[in-house]
Amino acid sequence: MKSAGNGQNADAGMISKTFFRLLPIQFLLIAVGSINAIVDSTMADRMIGYHALSVIGLYFPVLKLLEMISTVLQGGAQILCGRYIGRSEMERTSQIFSLDILLSLGISAVVMLAAVFAADPVSRLIGGNYEAPGDLADYLRGIAPSFPAQVVGAQLSGFLQLERQEKRTYAGIAVMAAMNAACNFLFISVFRWGLFGLGLATSISTWAFLLIQLSYYMTGRSAIRFRPRKVRFADTAQILRIGLPGAVSALCQVARAVFFNAMLLRYTGSTGIAAYEAANSFGNIFYAATGAIASSTRLLSSVYFGEEDRVGILLIMRTALRRGILLVAGIAAALFLLAVPFTYGFTQDPSSEFFRLTLLFFRAFPLSMPLTALCIIYINYYQSANQLMIVNVLSVFDGVAGMVISCLALGPLLSSFGFGLALVLNGVYTALIVLGYAWMTGKKPPRTIEDTLALPADFGLPEENRLDTTLREVGEAVALARKVISFCEGHGVTHKTAVCAGLCVEEMAGNIIQHGFHKDRKAHSVDIRVLYKNDDGLLLIRLKDDCRPFNPKERAALFDPEDPAHNVGIRMAERICRSMEYNFVLGLNVLTMTFQASDAEYRDEKQKRKGKRRRMHGTDSQRHRTVLQCGGLSPGVYRIRSCPVPVLD
Repeated sequence: MKSAGNGQNADAGMISKTFFRLLPIQFLLIAVGSINAIVDSTMADRMIGYHALSVIGLYFPVLKLLEMISTVLQGGAQILCGRYIGRSEMERTSQIFSLDILLSLGISAVVMLAAVFAADPVSRLIGGNYEAPGDLADYLRGIAPSFPAQVVGAQLSGFLQLERQEKRTYAGIAVMAAMNAACNFLFISVFRWGLFGLGLATSISTWAFLLIQLSYYMTGRSAIRFRPRKVRFADTAQILRIGLPGAVSALCQVARAVFFNAMLLRYTGSTGIAAYEAANSFGNIFYAATGAIASSTRLLSSVYFGEEDRVGILLIMRTALRRGILLVAGIAAALFLLAVPFTYGFTQDPSSEFFRLTLLFFRAFPLSMPLTALCIIYINYYQSANQLMIVNVLSVFDGVAGMVISCLALGPLLSSFGFGLALVLNGVYTALIVLGYAWMTGKKPPRTIEDTLALPADFGLPEENRLDTTLREVGEAVALARKVISFCEGHGVTHKTAVCAGLCVEEMAGNIIQHGFHKDRKAHSVDIRVLYKNDDGLLLIRLKDDCRPFNPKERAALFDPEDPAHNVGIRMAERICRSMEYNFVLGLNVLTMTFQASDAEYRDEKQKRKGKRRRMHGTDSQRHRTVLQCGGLSPGVYRIRSCPVPVLD
């Protein structure tokens, strides 16, 4: 049994495992657009000509607008749902999810109609002085039907992680990429639809991606349900308020794209835009690694903020900043070394201006990645922490202000090289802002990761009011029960409640180890956290494990008259504690048991439940209670004894 007095070791392994299990799916979710962009860019270059890359590059602001809508809704809904999950309020989680889907569908449909029926004015607006605005309008008409599928699909992908349905998203991405390539060939080479066909292929493949994800919510197995009739539209304001920093960041990205395209057109012509788009299509895939780390940080930290777990939040940020950025640095090094082969993928003429500019941007992207990762990790963390002012400041500097300053200063002097250098300097500005904010809030220079979190001093329970332990063997459950009893009595909890709490921990932890650890060949652990909330007069016990989904509340309802001992430990635990809540989120079984710490409140609560049971099952004399006693033969061996004693009041 590993015990952590300060709690910093009990959750470390589970948090790290969960964090890196989330990374692949987060990476693919962010890279979905880039996967289509690579397919489109490669096939457009070979089937239409490199001027088609300019059209795709000019479409970038529209893509960023869709990402803005998706980011705002997903960010606000995901953070809210994480908090409700941390509090075990699954009904509210389903309400927020349902509202998120309805808003996504409605807003994206409006944008789609605007792009279809106003393609010509929109293309002139975003195309600037591009010589062929009609090509951009054709592309817009073809790709506009994909807008609802893009936005709604992004929302579903985020929530499917909570359901451990990553394989469904993987399958959707694979089908989307294959269908996009096949439709591109059909529409461009066979039907000769040009840029309209290029956009239409993306639309069809994106809808296929959405339908594959949507199929899970039609099975009825999801824990988070789509319930449009129970939606509270008043929650829209809260979703938008929390997600608004994402809108600021996305708007800045749109403004940055328009500004950067204008600067490239002025100093390098359409060749510069085509070169940047070629590198950007691959660069966005590698940037997806930084986004995946940041999104995993937001998803995990929102749940731990709901639990008011200060130590858990620190462990999440340590994992993201140390191991996450190290991973990004390794990817950046690989991208830098492969810059020349990637450039040859777009042009075979090393003497051309297009080759030179494409190689420049392929080398600039990886140099900027580690600092960019640092910035967006803190943006997502601060957003979960509801520190929205610093989120907006970082978003503005990372999105547009840093690039504008650098490009205006370096563009006239260094031309294309100055634009590449601007990408790198952008991360320097934001890193300095993070350190400055930590210094300002902490009133001292930040020396540790905890100093940069800017958490209020009274956030979470003090160390003396919590007990954290990790179990890996069933025999450790007995010693843990004694430890829980001692902890409770040390905080003034009545002896009766302390014994009940210790007994419930022993039963539930032992049940998890006996029946969950040997279902596969993986190593598992159970993290137990005991919290004494003196302000509420409550004692909370939370058990987390990474085994297969197992809902003890459902098992407690299964009573076998021919075998009274069937599921007896679970039934006993449910009857003793004041409430028992179970959730399966982020691949973890989370069981929360609540006890009344004060004797008077405990007695009142038990009398209410006792009266309810009498009405359902008869008098005390007609009922029997099954008691589990720890056997003396070996740890974890239980002797079951049935005796006609009243239920513990």
